[in-house]
Amino acid sequence: MPIYKYKTLEQAEKHLKKLQPKNPFQRMSVQFDLISVLKKKPKFQRGIFKFKSIEEANRHREMLEQDDSAD
Repeated sequence: MPIYKYKTLEQAEKHLKKLQPKNPFQRMSVQFDLISVLKKKPKFQRGIFKFKSIEEANRHREMLEQDDSAD
């Protein structure tokens, strides 16, 4: 993704208009795609877990990683 530098806000606004799609349906589609990406929440178990050993904690972590890869 290129990085653009502007000396004034007006230059940035002009360039932004050029970057946006002209078709309103395409513009709406791009916005919906962005919203769907931002809306996703990472899955993780909430809470504090107490384990009697490191091995038990590792088994629990591996189980969670397997569940994540199944999705």
